[in-house]
Amino acid sequence: MDAEDRRAIHPRPTAQRRCSGQLRGTDRKPAERRSPPAALTSWLRQGLRGGTCPLCRVAHKADREFIWQFYDERSNDGAVIDEVSRAYGFCVEHVEMLRRIDVENMKSTLAISTMFADTFAGIVEELAGLSPDAQFDPRQCPACAARDGYLRRNALYLLDLLATSPGHRKSYEASPGVCFPHFKLAWDLAPTHADRELLLEVQRNAAGSLLHELREHVRKHDHKFAHEPKGTERDSWERALFLTAGWPPPEESAAEPEHRL
Repeated sequence: MDAEDRRAIHPRPTAQRRCSGQLRGTDRKPAERRSPPAALTSWLRQGLRGGTCPLCRVAHKADREFIWQFYDERSNDGAVIDEVSRAYGFCVEHVEMLRRIDVENMKSTLAISTMFADTFAGIVEELAGLSPDAQFDPRQCPACAARDGYLRRNALYLLDLLATSPGHRKSYEASPGVCFPHFKLAWDLAPTHADRELLLEVQRNAAGSLLHELREHVRKHDHKFAHEPKGTERDSWERALFLTAGWPPPEESAAEPEHRL
């Protein structure tokens, strides 16, 4: 179902849309599509069941898996610490996860201090070798790099799952779509026009439905309509955050390993 009205709350002239990018690969024949093994799609399917962006669910899983493995097993691995040093540490998101594990859960600062001592030994060496004429080019946060690779693989799994499983396709068609950062990822990786058509149809429906609810939410703030009962539109502003920027992780603390449902 296409949204009937895509104008903003205050209408304005619509800019001419740019043509979509070319597909990255040639269309594969239907017979070449294979449904991914269930073990590879459990987190995607959990996201679909939970009414969230399935790739956000995968990203949350990848983050926790990487950080816990690093904390439990890899923080004493010299090669891994070298990667962290070349990145000049973890990004703010992932270093906060480490802090919460050690400080809040373990009630200690020893592990995180030891990790940073090893990391800064490498950072000091990196800085010693940096010339004033050279570019300062830190590596990507290792946890972000691992998540990006995991997401790319799972975006392809998702496309294959939707192309080969009518049940999961039906669930996706009834879903609130994927967040726009992951929509771009799946769009860019889509191997066929049919994949893009499905992505676009679901995203148009999600955005159009959300626009209607946002307008209802705004309308009911007018004193003339304040007597009307509140409906599902009351949290439309929050769902707008999720659709544009991504769904938040589960309520479980980052200081607790995540369990499969």
